[in-house]
Amino acid sequence: MKKPTKTRDTMDEEGAEEEHQEHHDTTFTSTSDLCQQLMDRYSASSTPQHRHLLATAAAMRSLLAAESLPLTPAAYFAAVISAISNPSQQTLDSDAVAALTLFLSMALPLVPPGAISTEKATEAVEVLVGLLRWEGGVASAASARAVVKCLGVLIGFCDLEDWGSVKLGFETLLKFSVDKRPKVRKCAQACVEKVFKSFQCSTVIKEASKLVLSLLKSYMHLAFGLSTSMTADGSIDGLLSKPEQLEFLHMLNVMKCIVPFLSVKVNSKILSEMHKLMSSQFSALTRHILKVIEAFFEASRVEVIIPEMENILISLASYVSLAKKNPMDTVISAATLSKSILDKLHIGEPSSCIRNLPLVIGAIAGLLTSEASAASQASSVLKELINLHMDRRNFSTDGNQQFEDEVKGSMEAIAIKSTCAVIEKVLGTCDGIPNEHILAVISILFLKLGEISYLFMKGIVLKLADLMTLAGGDTSNTNHLQTVYWICYYRSGPKEDTYTSTNLPS
Repeated sequence: MKKPTKTRDTMDEEGAEEEHQEHHDTTFTSTSDLCQQLMDRYSASSTPQHRHLLATAAAMRSLLAAESLPLTPAAYFAAVISAISNPSQQTLDSDAVAALTLFLSMALPLVPPGAISTEKATEAVEVLVGLLRWEGGVASAASARAVVKCLGVLIGFCDLEDWGSVKLGFETLLKFSVDKRPKVRKCAQACVEKVFKSFQCSTVIKEASKLVLSLLKSYMHLAFGLSTSMTADGSIDGLLSKPEQLEFLHMLNVMKCIVPFLSVKVNSKILSEMHKLMSSQFSALTRHILKVIEAFFEASRVEVIIPEMENILISLASYVSLAKKNPMDTVISAATLSKSILDKLHIGEPSSCIRNLPLVIGAIAGLLTSEASAASQASSVLKELINLHMDRRNFSTDGNQQFEDEVKGSMEAIAIKSTCAVIEKVLGTCDGIPNEHILAVISILFLKLGEISYLFMKGIVLKLADLMTLAGGDTSNTNHLQTVYWICYYRSGPKEDTYTSTNLPS
């Protein structure tokens, strides 16, 4: 079939066609004739796209009736594919192509499982992909979206254990998942996710994953430029000078959806590529990279993420530490992601988790003196970290000397000591009374350590006491501080001279 021509009417009506397609996507049934359902719904409409659609449906029904074939969705599918691929047919213009593909996108979802053979499905994929390969991209957005939707359904009828059977369709969906037209792209991304999820054969998963990795790597030379670029307001406007750069951002959105289905090997490689794009300062890619990495750690097994885990945590901590230079929403996202990574490691690699805990807490603690919203969120993250990863029950307390000997070589104790030192440092930066967010972190720390806190938190108690002394008799702003101090003092186990040598307020 020759390349269809695009008419002026077609270009003017593309938006209306897309809205129309979205409306009918899920409102037809397989229990009655699809053509009649369309007639009942749109016969009174005067819009050109409805007239083209009804004419196409009527023509397909006439073809089936002439052959004494049933008016089923599967029969309509065969008739449309025949009309598109038959070389004896008169050249179709873009209106005809749009109507045929639109009608097909309605019929295919109604076809029952097994009603289309794998051979016919594979052939149909080849025919439809041909519609999208014409030079100049003549397919309207509505036509492209309809074809993409058809491919998403047709691949399900192909042999899902044979990469050769599904490769062309999957490759095409992946290509259109970065299309510049939003509705085409959105449909393709949904289809890629659905199709990838349907793959169960390890060979097919491996090949599909390699295809994704290959496409990602084709953009990496552009990505490195974006990873070091930024604007004063943190936006990406003006930075995307090449269409391929925007396509890369769309590719990252695809990644977030398909991470759970990628092969372990490719997952690890893509995570490594994402880490290469991380920077301690905000860039046009920061938000996208954080979301993709988050998707990896939510979906991947521990053994997949460990090789890159420490490097990623270091990068995240560096980014959080430069909070004053980076948009605060991304700083909080990085802090929360760091906590999620540690939580994942706590289950699969507890020793690695404890080893990296001080790094993460040290970076996030610096946010406690930020503006109220950021300090509150940082406090919540820190409290969750302390609550999950620090517990006095991890230590033997059968005799003071035995316990202190254990502490000297304990990884957990080193992490606790480091955390307490960080909190003490934060207290030291306070000009006056510590804010409620700092005090909330101190409270949960004391509650978790209980009677062993005297080994780690002497400095914090003394700092609190000093702050109370400096406040003098003014109790209007120190109620929270006093409450935290006395809770800490009475729950902190054995009292040594250093605790009682300070002039404590009565």
